[in-house]
Amino acid sequence: MEKGISKGMKKKIFWGSIVFIVLLSSLLGFTTLFKSEGSLDLKKFRIGYINRDTLTALKDQQLLENQLKKEGISVEWIEFQDEVRLYQALEQGNLDFGKVGDAVPAFLHKGKNSPIYFAAEPPNPNARAIAVSKGSKIKGVKDLIGKKVAYTKFSNEHYFLLQLLVKNGLGTDAIEDFESIEATSSEGMELLQKGEVDAAVVSEPYVSQLKSSQYPLIFDGELPANADIYLTTKENVKERKETLNTVLQVIYEYDDFLTNDIHLAAEFLYQSTNILHAVWMAVFENEAYGISPFFEGMIAEQQKKVDFLYEQKVIEHHYNVADYVVKLDE
Repeated sequence: MEKGISKGMKKKIFWGSIVFIVLLSSLLGFTTLFKSEGSLDLKKFRIGYINRDTLTALKDQQLLENQLKKEGISVEWIEFQDEVRLYQALEQGNLDFGKVGDAVPAFLHKGKNSPIYFAAEPPNPNARAIAVSKGSKIKGVKDLIGKKVAYTKFSNEHYFLLQLLVKNGLGTDAIEDFESIEATSSEGMELLQKGEVDAAVVSEPYVSQLKSSQYPLIFDGELPANADIYLTTKENVKERKETLNTVLQVIYEYDDFLTNDIHLAAEFLYQSTNILHAVWMAVFENEAYGISPFFEGMIAEQQKKVDFLYEQKVIEHHYNVADYVVKLDE
């Protein structure tokens, strides 16, 4: 893999090298932003991941381990069934770092011990879709009333579904008119294929996987796009500047690889996830990769998600996103 990555690293990725340098520079101000409330095992770095995410190949190739061992730090990868449980592990101090959909903290933020917004991948308006059974008469979200719908609560898929309900004049309360089935994207896809649900709200790579199997998909590219974001904890922000620098560097280089050597990346991901090479190639056609800090515009977009959920009375507590983002000008 190192050979394949080194070829891709020679090119600029989506957000560009200057953006990455700014992100690393921003870490210099981290230690003044938050007070540590506990002690860390500074010789171990715990990363949460979801199986079949693109980070799976990063884990399997031990790229981060190869870098952090130079600092005397071991890496522990902890797998979670879904992003909600990953977020809760960060909140409880049982993880140091992880990637989730950007709607997850908007749903679950509690305040004092909430994870810190750290970095983001580019947003993708077509990364989420509602898949329905072959031959189904379901053509839009209104047709889901009274049907069995699988999705993960508090996820980007959940948020996407709420957006569609509001856009179609049904209101978020209409979700109570579905027979909601709690399931991850992979579980929802399997339930759909077995005919046990009428629809499943899924994200990549399952959008591309179901599309390749000719399952009808309901998209809406006009809705504000979701993105994947990286979160850490207040304690890590205060105490692990160099370690976080290294982690960012490795992810930056890995994203460069995903962008510029897609055939090799698809093969590695096939080996790590058992999702076909061709499916990953389809994902790469629609997805952009390139780690970025939370610029002002991104904070504003994240705030809109919080505002939407609060205004729709989906969440009880409103909060200011900017208070939980590492600021570039500190």
